[in-house]
Amino acid sequence: MVRSFLISLLLVSFLIPAEIKEVKKEVGRYKVEVTSYTSNKTGKMYILETTIDTKNGKVIKRKRFYHANYGKKKRR
Repeated sequence: MVRSFLISLLLVSFLIPAEIKEVKKEVGRYKVEVTSYTSNKTGKMYILETTIDTKNGKVIKRKRFYHANYGKKKRR
């Protein structure tokens, strides 16, 4: 009787899931989106670089580059 009670208690303890704490590591807080468009007035192609805060969804920074100048470093 006692032995079967202990075995059933043991089986029930395995059936009840323990509280699992899932630790989600955040890779980065900001997301950079790059899109291109052509101006209707001038017909020139531009690259838009937008930085978005992923916590609250707000735009942090937005830059517009002429396509030929995108990726070039500024000289000081």
